[in-house]
Amino acid sequence: MEENSNKSKKQSFKRKFLIWFIPFLVVNLQRLIGFTSRRINLGNESIEKLRKEKKPYILSIWHTNVLYSPYLNRNVGAAVLISESKDGDFINQVVHRFGNYSVRGSSSKGGSKALKALITHLKKNLPAAVTPDGPRGPAFIVQPGLIASAQVSQVPIVPMHYECTRQWIAEKAWDKHRIPKPFTTFVVSYGEPIYIPRTLDDQGFEEVRLTVENAMLENRRRSIDKAEELRKK
Repeated sequence: MEENSNKSKKQSFKRKFLIWFIPFLVVNLQRLIGFTSRRINLGNESIEKLRKEKKPYILSIWHTNVLYSPYLNRNVGAAVLISESKDGDFINQVVHRFGNYSVRGSSSKGGSKALKALITHLKKNLPAAVTPDGPRGPAFIVQPGLIASAQVSQVPIVPMHYECTRQWIAEKAWDKHRIPKPFTTFVVSYGEPIYIPRTLDDQGFEEVRLTVENAMLENRRRSIDKAEELRKK
């Protein structure tokens, strides 16, 4: 019994250490890569206007971009919706180290409570960030939670996507994750704010969901095309 207790304590200590150390390593590696790289913004006028006027918005980011989005949006005071999975524990630490907040939950566990917390944050005139196809996919399909949050809070959705001129792509991962290389150029593209009507029937809700999904896909394509153009120079 005592042996099992000691083993459990060791495992607990190891996990706590890893939850501290891995985000520490990730954050500093991201800062180093960011220091060696440059950034190009596309279509950022609208989001800069919202930030200047201190108005809330929901940054909508495909899961393929989840790794570097906290770095690219550091210190904006955004509440980030993060799953309650073990991987979410590490992302949570990274988000906080880059000067943002977290709301834990997903569509399968704690989702309703998490969305309510996200809406409360938005009502304080602070931004939020969501990966509408996370945490498990399918990739590039907007789930209803994003639309519901924007509908209830009456806060606009702003699509965001980054592509890099030098990057690894996790081809075997469901989200084809982007991992920037040193000395890259980040092409960060923003879409126009999308406002969701307060009242929608089922058909209207689905039409709006598809509108947001298509806007995000179009914004992603713009970022990819610009990165490809820069690679050829």
